[in-house]
Amino acid sequence: EPRPIPRANAAVRRVDEGLAALGVAQPVPEPVFVARPNAAVRQAVRVRDGRRERDALCELDASGIRITGLAAPLFIAWPDARAISVDGGYVVVVSPAGSIAIGIALDSVTEPGLAPAFAAVLEAGRNGTLEPNTGALHELGLGIDRTLEIFGDADDPVVPLAVGAVVVFVGLVLLAALPTILELVAHLEPAPGAFALMPRIAFFDPRVIVAAFALSSALAVIVGQFALGPAAMAWARGTLRGWHRNASGLEATARLAIARLMLVSRVAGLIAGVAIVSLLPSAFARAVIDGDGIHEASGLPFLSSDHSWADVSDVVSLAVGFGERAEGFDTMLVFSDGERLSTRGRDLAGGTVRQIYDFARVNLR
Repeated sequence: EPRPIPRANAAVRRVDEGLAALGVAQPVPEPVFVARPNAAVRQAVRVRDGRRERDALCELDASGIRITGLAAPLFIAWPDARAISVDGGYVVVVSPAGSIAIGIALDSVTEPGLAPAFAAVLEAGRNGTLEPNTGALHELGLGIDRTLEIFGDADDPVVPLAVGAVVVFVGLVLLAALPTILELVAHLEPAPGAFALMPRIAFFDPRVIVAAFALSSALAVIVGQFALGPAAMAWARGTLRGWHRNASGLEATARLAIARLMLVSRVAGLIAGVAIVSLLPSAFARAVIDGDGIHEASGLPFLSSDHSWADVSDVVSLAVGFGERAEGFDTMLVFSDGERLSTRGRDLAGGTVRQIYDFARVNLR
């Protein structure tokens, strides 16, 4: 009769024993599944379902593969297991019912490096050569031991501190530098006799903040990978499993945050790229004032507007704060359709606010 078990298999007991030998915290309990007493192998796994993963229990016996813990139990008879392969840290089993991607789970976190060993276990089961404590199962156990040893060697409390410090320091530097860099890249020098009004990008713009700290996070991951070498990802996954040495409070929170960051560094880089791209229209928006009129560009392709001097109904000066402009005022052009264009909050090229004011007054019709 099926019976509930609190821990999935001997592999989990091996993890517990290894953690005890390392002197690290005990892992979190795994989900409770119903185990079959005649199963030769019971392995906690995570099954990939689209972009999500689900905890499950994979059992092997003489008849085939049985996976429970999903919405519906799945059984694949050995003759129906047409192909067993490794793809991206998962074991993919192809059967008449379709394909399923299975990852070895240690304390509910997938360990991609164990996929080849688990694939060998499935192959042995399909071939009828699966023996306890020898062959493929022995190699899987050795792989789990190596995972624990790698984590134990890499579990240095200095690493999360160093990575976190890089995130904060580089983020603040980029926060100050990004607006200036974008403005320099987008700078326009107008033709002689013309003026250009270019927007300023504030460091507190949410897009700048997101870009700066997402980019600093991606760079910090590179620092962490350099410091830990090949063990970086093993350390990150082990930290998410709760294997780190008795960390608590703020330290534990920081470790978990850094570990998650190291596992999604590509996402951080993608977010930084999207934020920077979203800033480009603001950086490249500008207005050019010349003898023909006022030419405004939105920073996006094919979106611009032109006004002739006949469309300008007035030129006025605007009061500014102390020291904001050397001339003591800003210039605003008022168009007959109600639109307005001013030098306030903009960088100028080709001349000063006074020169733009005088030029506009001369051309006002």
